[in-house]
Amino acid sequence: MEKIGYTLLATLLAALSESIQNNTTVTPVILIPGICGSQIDGWYVKDSAPHYYCQKDSGGWTLLWLCIDCMIPPTISCWIDTFKLDISDVNNIKNRAGVQTKVNDFGYTDGIGYLDEHHFVVQFEKLIVGLEKLPGYQRGISIRGAPYDFRYTPNTKVGQQYMIKLRYLIEETYELNGNSRVVLVAHSMGNPVTVQFLKTMSEGWKEKYIEGYVALAGVFGGAAKAIRSLLSGETEGMPQIIVDPLTMREFERTSPSVYWLLPNPQLFGDTPFVLANGRNYSAQDYKTLFEEVKIPQGPAMYDFIKDLPQFDKDIGVDVYCIHGKEQDTPFQFEYGDNSKFPDNQPTTLNGDGDGTVNIQSLELCKQFTTLKDYKTVTGFLATHLEILQRKDVIQYIADLLTKKNLERRGEVGREGELVF
Repeated sequence: MEKIGYTLLATLLAALSESIQNNTTVTPVILIPGICGSQIDGWYVKDSAPHYYCQKDSGGWTLLWLCIDCMIPPTISCWIDTFKLDISDVNNIKNRAGVQTKVNDFGYTDGIGYLDEHHFVVQFEKLIVGLEKLPGYQRGISIRGAPYDFRYTPNTKVGQQYMIKLRYLIEETYELNGNSRVVLVAHSMGNPVTVQFLKTMSEGWKEKYIEGYVALAGVFGGAAKAIRSLLSGETEGMPQIIVDPLTMREFERTSPSVYWLLPNPQLFGDTPFVLANGRNYSAQDYKTLFEEVKIPQGPAMYDFIKDLPQFDKDIGVDVYCIHGKEQDTPFQFEYGDNSKFPDNQPTTLNGDGDGTVNIQSLELCKQFTTLKDYKTVTGFLATHLEILQRKDVIQYIADLLTKKNLERRGEVGREGELVF
């Protein structure tokens, strides 16, 4: 566990003592990001590189995700060579030789507010700023982040280490806030990660430490975009004129989390997702598809994650669900009769969803046995990433926390409106 520095800890304890005396302790919140939602730093000294202009020695810790400057050709191939994983042994997935990585600012918010050093790519920052307007809420004390290396899944060694850190962070946050139970707010893949975590904890532990769980845009049954990522590459929103999807594919094929986000066969059945060379491929055909298109270690990677659930309806805590809908969302991919398959880019046929996650996956949230509230949003800022910027979503979470604070103090009142 990463400990807070002694000087800062003394400051936090002094603030806690004052808040307890004034009866102003609040219900703390921990933010759990989704895939590509955490800053990741790297330190590398490599024996080789794909090109003469690629740096072999970083000279110290440097930002790998999201390094926008690294994405510009031709240096993107240098970045891919550093960031991709070694999957030669699927039971021991790790960084390539000579590379160390770590998430940035675990327990605090700098690693999840913005993803890049220029602050072009916003993640949780607007939500954090909104919650700071509530009385008693402070970054690092009652608003905390739990970033993780999104390349890995919870059943990897790195994923298992994160689960331990998350438990200690929740317990520490509980104590820092006068033994106030914690609300977890997860986005995207952070939701199946949260489900996996909660399923490992005892009912007594959850009763003591967890006040509730807010699921934002949960990928509870996978997303069709993951198929395109593995077949032809996904540029994560960056223009293909700048970033070649086939170059990104080299990294994506080594990430177990991409395989974990494949549409769930039990949910989608025989629905065809890939149409190529006169054949249709459904969620029942992943291993056959990966073998036919010769994805290195593809069948083995799928075997590694296929029994790791994305969803479980019985997690033992109160759940509040919010997601977008009625946005064009990739659903099927037509490659036609093309000898270049899967190296050609497909024609994408859209369905309903939040622009990234298909509606069938999002709506699994309604099946939680402890569901307390379920809301959908449409129109402006209803897409998968933009939902984190919506004023009404931020207000909803602020109102929930305010209500919890009033209940803790035995007060009755109405939630106030934040000023943005």
